[in-house]
Amino acid sequence: MVPQASPATAVDPLENYWPPRILIIDDNPSIHRDFELVFKDEWENPELDADEQRLYGAAATGAAKNNTYTLEHAQSGQEGLEKVTQQKAAGRFFQLAFVDIRMPGMDGVETIARIWRVDPKIQVVICTAYADYSQEDLIRKLGTTDKLLLLKKPFDTIEVTQLARTLSEKWYLGRQAALKLEHMELLVARRTQQLLEMLRTPAARSRPGTPDHLPQRPPVVLLVENSPELSLQIFQTLKDGYHVVAAQSGPAGFEKARELVPDLVIADTFPSQLDGIDLCRRIKADLLTSHIPVILLSRRDAADEPSRALDAGADDFIDTPLDGLVLKSRVASLLESRRQLRARLQGGAPLHPRDLAVNQPDARFLQRTIAVIEQNLSDFEFDVEALARSVAVSRRQLFRKLKALIDTTPKALIRSARLQRAAQLLADSQMTVTEITFAVGFEDLKHFRALFKEEFGILPSEYIKKEAPPQEGQ
Repeated sequence: MVPQASPATAVDPLENYWPPRILIIDDNPSIHRDFELVFKDEWENPELDADEQRLYGAAATGAAKNNTYTLEHAQSGQEGLEKVTQQKAAGRFFQLAFVDIRMPGMDGVETIARIWRVDPKIQVVICTAYADYSQEDLIRKLGTTDKLLLLKKPFDTIEVTQLARTLSEKWYLGRQAALKLEHMELLVARRTQQLLEMLRTPAARSRPGTPDHLPQRPPVVLLVENSPELSLQIFQTLKDGYHVVAAQSGPAGFEKARELVPDLVIADTFPSQLDGIDLCRRIKADLLTSHIPVILLSRRDAADEPSRALDAGADDFIDTPLDGLVLKSRVASLLESRRQLRARLQGGAPLHPRDLAVNQPDARFLQRTIAVIEQNLSDFEFDVEALARSVAVSRRQLFRKLKALIDTTPKALIRSARLQRAAQLLADSQMTVTEITFAVGFEDLKHFRALFKEEFGILPSEYIKKEAPPQEGQ
C-alpha cells in the first residue's frame, strides 16, 4: 500500500518515493540474477493473475507488476556510490541497498560508509558468505546504527523479501516523521516571525504605566574574580555607569548568572574550582544565560588562552595586567552591539529568530517560549507567571531574557500573540468578534477592541471588512 501524504507532508509527498527503490551492489552477475528472481516471484504468480483476470477483467492483470519494488544494479562499490549520489541530486532516494562485503576496489564496508555520507537515511543489508568482519569490527568502522543488518549467503528467498518489506516500511515511517517535524518547525518559525513583526510596532512593546514596565537602570555586570586587587580595579573602572555584582568562584558565578541574568559577565581564567573558560562554556550552553556576552581575562604569558576562550564561546578576551580604559571600551562596545541588535528589531529590519541569538540556544529558548504561548492563547488565566513556570524560569529571569533578546516584556509578548491570532481569525473564520475575543483569551470585549485598535489602527469590525474578499462583479 502506498503511504499517504498528510497535509503536513504536502511539500514533499511520500508518493514521490513509491515504489521503493532497492539498489543491489555486487560484483557477481549471478547474484544480481538471483535478486531479480526473488523480487520477480514477489509480484508474479500466474495462478493468481488468472483468477484476478477472471474477476476483474484483462485490464487488472499485471496492474501491480513491477510496481512492488524498483531494482537498480551496480557492479562495484564505486558504481553504487555514484548511483546513490546521482539519485539524491535528482531528488530521489534509495530506500534500501543490498551490499556485498567482498568486492574489488572498495569493499562493502567502505562502500556503506561512503554511501551514508551522501544519504545517511538509506537502510543497508550486508550480504556475505564469509566471516570477513565481526560485529565489533562493523561497529568500530560504521558506528552503532539501526540501519544495518547482516544477510548470510546463500540467502533465503523469504528472508530477503521480508527484509525488503520491513526495511522499506521503516524508511517510509522515518521519512514521514522527519517531514512532520520539519513542518512543525516551519510553522513555529513562521509564527515566531509574525510575532516579531508585531513587536516592531510601538503598541506591542511595553509602555510606561503598565505593571511589567521597569524604569531605566544601569547595565548589570557580573564579575567572577577571586583576586581582591583585580576585583577592586574592575569595580573602580566600571562603577560609573554600571552596576557591578561580584562572585568569587566559578560555581557561584554560574548561579549568579542564572539568578540575575546580567547584561554582561567578566570572568578570570583562574585555575581554582571552575575556571573562567569552563564558566563561559556553561553560560553559553544554558538556555537562560546563552545570550549574555562574556569577557574573559587571560594572562599575557598564556599563549593558548585566547583560542581556548573563543572555542568556549567568549565574546572577547583581555590580557592582564589590566588596562582600565581597554576594559571600559570593550564593555561599552559589546553592550552597544546588543543595543543595535534590538534597534534592528524596533526599526523593522527583516529579522529571523535565529538572528536574535548569539548562538543556537537563544533561538530555541525564544521559539519554545512562543510555542508555549501559542498553546495557551485561549486560556484566560495564562499570564506571565504561568509562562515562566512553563519554560522553567522565574518571572524575573524571563523578563530579563526576553528584554535582552527582543527588547520586549513577557506581558507584551503574550498580548501580541493574542492579537495576532485574533487578526487571523477575523480574516479567515466566520466567528463573531465576541467569539474571537474569548477564543484568544480576553475576558472583556471593550478591552479587546481598545487593544486591537491600538495595535492595528482600526476596530475589529472594520478589520473584517478590510480583509473580506471582493464580491463577484466588483
